[in-house]
Amino acid sequence: MIFRHAEPGEHLKYDIREARPSDARGIISCMQGVMDERVFLVGEYYMWTEKGEQDRIRNPDDLTLVCQYGDRIVGVLTLQRGYYRKNRHTAQLGIAVGAGHRHNGVGTRMISYAIDWSRSRGIRKVNLEVFSTNKNAIEAYRKLGFMVEGVRKNQFIIEGMYVDDILMSLDLNQ
Repeated sequence: MIFRHAEPGEHLKYDIREARPSDARGIISCMQGVMDERVFLVGEYYMWTEKGEQDRIRNPDDLTLVCQYGDRIVGVLTLQRGYYRKNRHTAQLGIAVGAGHRHNGVGTRMISYAIDWSRSRGIRKVNLEVFSTNKNAIEAYRKLGFMVEGVRKNQFIIEGMYVDDILMSLDLNQ
C-alpha cells in the first residue's frame, strides 16, 4: 500500500497501490469513464483488452498505479519507459482520476510515487502531455516541478474549440 486516506466521517477510504493483473477490468472501467467525459483524454474509447492490460501491468519496465475507493478503481497512473536504447532514460506519464474523486490529493500522491519510482530505476526525465484547457492539472504538474517544454497549437478540437497540446517534463537530474 502506497497511501491510504479516509475523509473524516467516511467509512470508505482511498487506497493507492501498484496495480495487479486482476485490476485490469477496473482499470479499463475507470479509464473509459474518464474518456466518456470527452474533455481530459485524447481517446474516446479504451483500446486495451483485459488481457492486453494484464500484460502491460506485468511489464517490469513500466509502472501502473491504481487508486481504489471501496471496491472501485477511481484513478489510474501509467508510466511507460522509453523502449529504445536512445530513450530508455525517459518515461511517459499518463494519469486519469474519475469524476467525483478529483481535487483531494490522490493524483498528486500517485505522481509523487511515480517520480520516486523513476529515480530508483535510473529514469532521468518524465514527460507528459496535457490539454491547455486543463488548468487544474497544469497547475498541479507545475507544483510537482514539471515545466512546459513545448506547445502544439490547435492540436485538438474539444467541444467545437481548438485546444493546444501542452508538452511538459520533469528533469530528475535537478
